[in-house]
Amino acid sequence: ALMRITFSERFALPTEEVFSYFASPADWSRLFGFSGVRDLGSGWYAVGIKGSPFPLVAKSTLVEANRLSRWTFRGFWRGHGEVRFTPSPESVLVEGYEEIAVRWLFFLSPLVERVFLESGFRAIWQLGWRRLRKREHSSDQDAPQAT
Repeated sequence: ALMRITFSERFALPTEEVFSYFASPADWSRLFGFSGVRDLGSGWYAVGIKGSPFPLVAKSTLVEANRLSRWTFRGFWRGHGEVRFTPSPESVLVEGYEEIAVRWLFFLSPLVERVFLESGFRAIWQLGWRRLRKREHSSDQDAPQAT
C-alpha cells in the first residue's frame, strides 16, 4: 500500500505562476526548498530532500500547461502524484494527491511510512503552500492601488 496525501488549496495568484512550480520535478525545489536537483536524463530528475540521504527520483508522465501535472517515482521511492489546476477570475484551485512508499520495505512499509515519513511529506507540502501564500501577499503589495 502507498501512503496517500491529498490536497485542495486555493491561491489568489495567476494559474501560470502556480503551475510553473509543478511543470517538472526540476521546478519543485523552487516551491519546496529541496536541496538541489540533478538531471538524470530521459526526463528523470533526482530532487534532494533536506535531511534525507534518498532523493526523490521523479519524471513527469503527463503535463498539460496550466491544467495538469502528473509524475512517477523510481529508485528508493515508488509511487506517483498529480496536481490539477482550476482557474477562476480571482484565483486558482490546486487539487491533487501524492502516493509514495519506500520501495524495499515490503510489508513493513505502511508502518514505517505512518510513523516516520507521513508527517515529513505532509510538512513538505505545507511548506510549499506557505510559500505560495507569501507570493499571494507579495502580489497584493505589487498590485496598483485603487483610488
